[in-house]
Amino acid sequence: MQTLTQFIGPRPVGGTRSKTEWVNDHVLAVTARAYKPDSIICRQDDDNDTIFIVKSGWTLLYRELPDGERQIVDTPLWGDIVGFRSVDGPRFASLASITDATVYPIPRKALVEGILSEATFGSKIAHSLARMNAILAEHLVNVGRRNAMSRTAHFLLELEERLSNVGLSARGKYDCPLTQNELADTLGMTPVHVNRTLRELRSAALVSFKAGHVEILNRKNLVKLAGFEKEYLS
Repeated sequence: MQTLTQFIGPRPVGGTRSKTEWVNDHVLAVTARAYKPDSIICRQDDDNDTIFIVKSGWTLLYRELPDGERQIVDTPLWGDIVGFRSVDGPRFASLASITDATVYPIPRKALVEGILSEATFGSKIAHSLARMNAILAEHLVNVGRRNAMSRTAHFLLELEERLSNVGLSARGKYDCPLTQNELADTLGMTPVHVNRTLRELRSAALVSFKAGHVEILNRKNLVKLAGFEKEYLS
């Protein structure tokens, strides 16, 4: 089975690092675990300190609310780091698969030791975490300040860019298994509102999202509508 060291060789975590920069074999030699669709990988408030790096598939990172609702915080994809904490305590959010997915589980202690023992390794972990924080900040702006059309456009453009960086999108087209309920929980909208917004975006010849497939029809105008600046994903 492929270890994390082998995984990052051809296409390293975050899509920007070379294999030689990830040098701590005692951290990287873990083997991926496979999960079926709709599996819980870790739960909010658990004390387990395992950190995960997504190898394949689509996952959801979400906060469960007291009234039974949830807010999807992110959709961790290929190479994303999930669950990094420097201290003991309950997990911030749950992580679940929405397709067949594989993830690398890394004990926090081992990862922290790797960071402290090798400056280059630590700097690359910091780079990945900074990128994740930038993504979460944009998602906060989405639900807090952008209107329905612009927040939906922004999220679909973000997914296209993230998937393109790891070879899973080409010419503005990509597969997206998110349901309208999951989009609603991500965008802070109702499923009905999501459905209406997607119809409006298609009627405006900006983007199409049908049967699990997204196609960007007019990138220039969609970017303008969303106010999308991709540098935060670098």
